[in-house]
Amino acid sequence: MRSLLLLLLWGLISLPATGTVGWPGTDYDPAIPTLEEVVGHAPGARLTSSADAQRYLAALAEAAPDRTHLVEYARSWQGRPLSYLLIATPERIANLDAIRSDMQRLAHPRDLDDATARSLIDSLPAVVWLAYGVHGNEISSTDAALHTAYHLLAARHDPDVERMLSETLVAIDPDQNPDGRERFVFHYIQTEGIEPAASAIAAERREPWPNGRSNHYLFDMNRDWLGLTQPETRGRVATFQQYFPLIHADIHEMGTDTSYYFPPPAEPFNPHLTPAQLERLEKVGRNIGDHFDRFGFDYFTREIFDALYPGYGDSWPAFQGAVGMTFEMASARGLAGERRDGSIVTYADGVQRHFVASIATVDAAARLRRELLEGFLEYRRSAVRGAHGGPREYLLPAGGDPEAVHGFAQRLLEHGIEVRRTRSAIRACNVDLPAGSYLISSRQGAGRLVRTLLDDDSPMAEAFLAEQERRRARGLGAELYDVLGWALPRLYNLPVTPCDRSVGGDARALTADDVFRVEPPGRADVAYLVPWGTRAAGRFLTAALREGLVIRGADAPMTLAGREYGRGSLVIRVADHPELSGSDLHQRVSRLAVASRAEVEALDSSWSTAGTSFGSSNVPRLHAPRIALAWDMPTRSLSAGHTRHVLERQFGYPVEPVRVSHLGSPELDRFDVLILPDGGNYAAVLGQGGVERLREWTRRGGTLIGLAGAVDFLASESAQLLPAQRELALDAAEPNGQGGARVTAVEISDGDGLAAAEAPAQADPDWIPGVVMRGQVNPDHWLTVGLTDPLHFIVEGNRVFRPLRQNEGVNAVHFAGPDDLVASGHLWAENRVQWAYKPAVMVAQEGAGVVVGCTTDPNYRGFMDGLNVLFINAVFRGPAQTTRLR
Repeated sequence: MRSLLLLLLWGLISLPATGTVGWPGTDYDPAIPTLEEVVGHAPGARLTSSADAQRYLAALAEAAPDRTHLVEYARSWQGRPLSYLLIATPERIANLDAIRSDMQRLAHPRDLDDATARSLIDSLPAVVWLAYGVHGNEISSTDAALHTAYHLLAARHDPDVERMLSETLVAIDPDQNPDGRERFVFHYIQTEGIEPAASAIAAERREPWPNGRSNHYLFDMNRDWLGLTQPETRGRVATFQQYFPLIHADIHEMGTDTSYYFPPPAEPFNPHLTPAQLERLEKVGRNIGDHFDRFGFDYFTREIFDALYPGYGDSWPAFQGAVGMTFEMASARGLAGERRDGSIVTYADGVQRHFVASIATVDAAARLRRELLEGFLEYRRSAVRGAHGGPREYLLPAGGDPEAVHGFAQRLLEHGIEVRRTRSAIRACNVDLPAGSYLISSRQGAGRLVRTLLDDDSPMAEAFLAEQERRRARGLGAELYDVLGWALPRLYNLPVTPCDRSVGGDARALTADDVFRVEPPGRADVAYLVPWGTRAAGRFLTAALREGLVIRGADAPMTLAGREYGRGSLVIRVADHPELSGSDLHQRVSRLAVASRAEVEALDSSWSTAGTSFGSSNVPRLHAPRIALAWDMPTRSLSAGHTRHVLERQFGYPVEPVRVSHLGSPELDRFDVLILPDGGNYAAVLGQGGVERLREWTRRGGTLIGLAGAVDFLASESAQLLPAQRELALDAAEPNGQGGARVTAVEISDGDGLAAAEAPAQADPDWIPGVVMRGQVNPDHWLTVGLTDPLHFIVEGNRVFRPLRQNEGVNAVHFAGPDDLVASGHLWAENRVQWAYKPAVMVAQEGAGVVVGCTTDPNYRGFMDGLNVLFINAVFRGPAQTTRLR
């Protein structure tokens, strides 16, 4: 009835014309500046740059200081500010500290009594967070953000706006990815003409590599809420936990030939989203649908974007108790885009629809204020009670790699998860926990997020899986949007054990101020040793090489001064540094140890009682390599960016991106290592001459590393750099002739027979959306020094290779057997059989050089910390295995 009445009322008001941006019948206060007055164009008329968006936010804040609060919450890699603007009544803006404090009390309700909770719910506003443009080339949302802020501040005598602001606190983050947006805007300006070019192949709508979707390091930040690898994401997550928004909308664009999407989402649903939460989500969606009906806008729900993976800008807030939402608008990818049916979608169309969806979201929050607050509290309280089931505690021993363990615990703190640290040694659930071990209870406000991040599996509904099997049998493909496995302990390769009871009664709370420190070594008379196998040791190596220290790496174990040092240990001999006094070398090594947090031992004798010795050929020198990273087409930009980020930002070592089309240059001889990221047809871009030049460089002592799709190129007939062969699907049908050729008759007696007859000939294996698989290391190869079983890989795609034969190379890491293969996620049965025991990492000699092929990307999304040592081995130890003259 309410919808019908509103439709009738709206029928008396004329709607804005197509291609314009505005709200019907609104009287705006001239004291609040328009976008055109500040930056020179109206909303939707031009692409607003990131700098202009920030300038306009500042102008709004200056014009209405009593109703706004402007906060810079992060800086991008390129130094651009990321800001949000809070909008509310003057009373609420003056009371922001209390609102933050009270929302945090609701979020951590363990000691919150009912009377206090009711009082907080009576007084608190519904905090609504509207976040725009995390993908920099999804351009219309930023202008919509700015116009939403303007509308809420400038609308005069508007009872709807007054009602909304009386019940809400609205946060507007107009540009979550300024580096990517500026990349797109620069491209557009360089290609635009006297009127918009709407063709799908127009230059202004076809971005060059890497396009504006990603940030400076080419990360898709709408996947980064899990790994928290980027400063933009970390700033957002920290800000979220100040206010704990009840609604968090992440606002995007999609393909030009679509319309508009808002929730409810598609299946599968993550099991830690509650029915009441999904009900609130549907109520907000229905309110947006009402508004779109009034404006005559097409939309759809449920069909594409699912709610399983926890690393999105809508899903991560949901596991904190919010109503998390994604909006998607058909993109003009410029000022105008032509659809296949000949219709035109404009930039202004996108701005207008996002603007209406934003206002409708604020309207829903105002109408549902009490319900949203009560639902948020119950989501958090029920987690404290354990209504979500599962283990009570997760146990993380302090041994092994203590720096990585501490870093993992600190990362959980960043997620808003409470972590405790034991004061004394205890044993629980058959796990020995030394003093200083870490405990993560699932009985806390963020308990559902705890389970989502730490459990090996977030199972999908059986009915949904059955439907996917039916679709696969019919060749329709599974309805899955992103990865199915993401258990953080597996990605970090850490032994987190679930426990069904509460432990560690005297444990203390871990805080962000608890910093992991190491003691510097004493002064050595002979050498310093760095045990290998940790990320900290990797950081020590890269820093020491950059400082010019002479580093040797042991390919075999050795025992010195009563201690056994495993394969890979780093040796810094005093005698290798005649230019430095013993005191100077000690100071350098100590400084590097403290900065890298690596364990370093001082030795006064080189006598080895077992294993290899310093002077053996098993302890080669590790030279500082000059690293080239293939850049531009046909590389997959995300893989290139993740790889560069791991080396530069996680290990502090410089990388030189080189366009693939330039790899045939003689300048390649200046490099020791070349990394080919995941990508497409390298041979086509290199050309025959470039491929031959690459072979020649490798044979003369280069270290060539291929990741994921690049292994297809290394193994191809044109390259012949890796003697690997990619497999077809198990039981793939044979081709049955060409054209009209006759074939032998086949009897089909049932549905299974028909399915077999319809199966494509010589088909690839079914696509894997992203599953965490276990890998087992070859303990005798230089590439696996410092590694222990199992390693964990995220496998995405359908790339599987037969194992290398012993006369071809070495399978340095292979996948586990079928019963142990899957560590996290859901894998189709035939994939489980086919991937078992197949190579994850292959190594072959090519002349004087080395070729390493990783069948899946070890730097996937920049959060595969557990594979960092493997990748560092390839990059920094590979050159020591070549016979290149230096």
